[in-house]
Amino acid sequence: MTQRIAPWFGAWLGLLAVPMFVAAAPRASSHFDRSSDTAAVSISHRADWRTDVGAYAKRLLDAGFFPGMQIAVTRGDKVVYAASFGMADSRSGRKVDNRTRFYIASTTKALTATAVMREVARGAMRLDAPITDYLHGLRFKPPLQADTVTIRSLLSMTDGLGACMPVVFRTAFSGVFTQAQLMRLMRDCGRSKAGHAFVYRNFPYNLLGMALAPGVNHGWKAVVRADVLKPLGMRETTARVSTLRGEQIAMPHEADGHGFRRIRLAKADANLHAAGGYFTTARDLAKFVAVNAADGRLDGRRIFPAGMIASMHVEHARQDRDFGPYHRFGWGYGWDLGTYAGHILVHRFGAFAGYRSHVSFMPDTGIGVVVLTNGVGVPYAADEMADYIYDRLGAPRKQARAEHDAQFRLLQQRKAKFDRALRAHQRVQRSRDAHPLPHPLRAYAGRYVNPLLGTMRWAESGDHLDVSIGEARSKAGIYDAARNALRVELTGGGEVVHFHFADHARFANSLTYHGYRFDRVKPSATR
Repeated sequence: MTQRIAPWFGAWLGLLAVPMFVAAAPRASSHFDRSSDTAAVSISHRADWRTDVGAYAKRLLDAGFFPGMQIAVTRGDKVVYAASFGMADSRSGRKVDNRTRFYIASTTKALTATAVMREVARGAMRLDAPITDYLHGLRFKPPLQADTVTIRSLLSMTDGLGACMPVVFRTAFSGVFTQAQLMRLMRDCGRSKAGHAFVYRNFPYNLLGMALAPGVNHGWKAVVRADVLKPLGMRETTARVSTLRGEQIAMPHEADGHGFRRIRLAKADANLHAAGGYFTTARDLAKFVAVNAADGRLDGRRIFPAGMIASMHVEHARQDRDFGPYHRFGWGYGWDLGTYAGHILVHRFGAFAGYRSHVSFMPDTGIGVVVLTNGVGVPYAADEMADYIYDRLGAPRKQARAEHDAQFRLLQQRKAKFDRALRAHQRVQRSRDAHPLPHPLRAYAGRYVNPLLGTMRWAESGDHLDVSIGEARSKAGIYDAARNALRVELTGGGEVVHFHFADHARFANSLTYHGYRFDRVKPSATR
């Protein structure tokens, strides 16, 4: 069984008429008043709030909390501020500007949900239709019946499905799949142990992406573009990273205990998926925030039918957990519902190796914030940037400054602890790497196949092994030499792979990864 390394890293590392939308909502909330743009709080017309936001952003970067960052602020249906800070690429010294694209990971779910609701508004999809109406022939592991899973239950993540790791791994990491292949893999996906309670995961939104364009590999990308991005004029947002030049991308970085180091961009067209699939800019994503805060209006124009967007911010499922400074009490469609400083906060964050996104708005004030970073030097620093903006715009200036001076000092303390832990982990890994494996590297190299996850390739590279499975790639380190156990980072966090040898065998005959057995293909070919 695969072991996970340092779980605290992993923590860093969810055309109908208006009355029909409202009636469909399980629990309405009186907090969500969007009767007009005048509901938004009055932001000071003095330039000092913008100056203060920029100064605080620079303070966070100078403290080593991020390598680079973009910020945008919205009021009602308008984007009122956008700025960029720091490095897009520490190797070249290239700086972030307002056109630099960041990967937003799970923030994508809000975009996918919006496309689904747009199709519902047009009558092309029905919330209470079974998923089998769109994915014909879909079957899950008995006794779970696919026709009991509805579009509504997938949007609210109350579908009763398990995590279905093979589908999630192929869509989010390896990128090796076709829609037909995913349909076959789902025959081994069964019930969730939590029943129909809300469980946050990627799989429901992978299914929704498939339902948007049945039978078309990556077809959801064209639907979201037509239904959401194009109407909003989001020209800097793409699910096809191949359309971007390297100098247009904020390259991913990871903290190393001394600063940041550039890491490999692990996203390609193949593994940009409906639960985590976009590169964008803060100012472009802010248009999406503004249209959500204003129930379908942007810059005075109605983009989406009245009530459609608001129906996504209703509590469709309960949750009760904390994320940094926020308490999450519910889930809408593609959005978390939580509280901050006495306000409802509708939000959808994202995290992936080398990236962090914070996207949120307060329905009662009409203020929204986007924070995008290409690395994290301390947990929750991106959220602190957003919190400062909310407090600077909603509280007296001196009060906001005092509160966030204290938060800044707390983050500095956490960063020092975080850096010490990183350095300690590196010392442990160097010690492990000093112990030789029981067999030469060529005994481990080769191709290993699992029918659910695909083909894993191991290759000698100087004094170590490299591993790849589609777009997922990693250098391998030693975890436990005596047990033929190697440490990899195929999914962004540490994982352990165990190789298996028959008695007196020269080559490994199989390996175990995440509890899945991979059998070696033609070991004689590596001699």
